[in-house]
Amino acid sequence: LPDKETYSQNQTLAEIESVKAASDIDSPVSGQVLEVNSKLTDSPEIINKSPQEDGWIAKIKMSNPQELEKLMDQDSYDKYVQTL
Repeated sequence: LPDKETYSQNQTLAEIESVKAASDIDSPVSGQVLEVNSKLTDSPEIINKSPQEDGWIAKIKMSNPQELEKLMDQDSYDKYVQTL
């Protein structure tokens, strides 16, 4: 994932591989990547251990803040997860 690269909302930003599968990570918003979490290269398990603190993938300068309205808040996400 290169710094300064620009992505559109829902465009593939990165890929995470495990022993069993590979999964695309889509950008939640459009914008420019300002910083990449290089700790994930050597310790990808951080995403599972601390997804909302240390397991962030990239910091993005949003180009369209209105896209946030399309995302779930924590309560909506928790309800969604319960349906899976």
